[in-house]
Amino acid sequence: MAGPHPPGYHARVPRYRAVVTDLDNTLYPWVDFIVPALEAMVDSLVATTALPRVRIVQSLKAVYSKYESNEYPFAIQESEIFRPYEADFDSFNALVLEPARHAFATARDRYLQPYPLVRETLDRIRGRGLRVVGLTDAPRNAAELRLKHLKLDGHFDALYTLPRFPLPENVAAEIRRKEEAGHYRSRTPVFELPREAEKPDASGLRKILADLGLDGREVLYVGDNVKKDMPVAEACGALGVWAEYGTYVSKEYRDRLAVISAKKVTQRHVADESQARWPLAISSFAQVLDILDGATWSAPRAAARRGKGAR
Repeated sequence: MAGPHPPGYHARVPRYRAVVTDLDNTLYPWVDFIVPALEAMVDSLVATTALPRVRIVQSLKAVYSKYESNEYPFAIQESEIFRPYEADFDSFNALVLEPARHAFATARDRYLQPYPLVRETLDRIRGRGLRVVGLTDAPRNAAELRLKHLKLDGHFDALYTLPRFPLPENVAAEIRRKEEAGHYRSRTPVFELPREAEKPDASGLRKILADLGLDGREVLYVGDNVKKDMPVAEACGALGVWAEYGTYVSKEYRDRLAVISAKKVTQRHVADESQARWPLAISSFAQVLDILDGATWSAPRAAARRGKGAR
């Protein structure tokens, strides 16, 4: 057995006690899945309704703009596409909604994957005794279901989202039954923030700090959007880590998303390609572990003056 500690010995106290992370384009490439999933849904609607593609797209965009989210799950039955058929929802559901949902889900299953080493990194962070919390601008419906689909819900201590979308009057009986039975719930405890808590408003992170009983200096905050995520970290005194890899979205996918998504909605979900930078940037989520170990990155200009890079 080891002897007593020498005089003056102090056990190392971890600097950080929690990692708070954004979800979309930080843990998984959101654009890479939402574009083909929405396009597959539109393809299905063209086939089942025989309506012009442009009419379908514009009808959906109107609903997405209303709810300020292109992940509103009931957009089809709330769009003008449904109006000629509203007298008989059941047949519309069977012949139009179900094929569209299946098309979306098939594309989602194919393209929605976490970035490399995300699961392993989340496990290693928690293995060090740190809390892992998600903070997202996505509505509860989409965020919770996405973590469950990716099998990431067991890797978080809590998830904070914007309010869920309630079930509309016109919804399949099976969906209503599953909702009431908790089928769409994840294993992660979920807390809904008010709509006004959308980033860069810092009230979401302040709520997390209060709930965990932590000071901002004890938290590392990871996000892909310099203009939305990093101001949240600054306002709370947390260490902001820019997931720069989350901004690597091809022009083709940006253009395709713009066709189906309202401009304001796209701006909410996808970081722009401006010159805005952040000095502490990572090229892989796994580098969060390096930062927890004390690694830092120098701002480019300062590094150039000293002739040094990362240290």
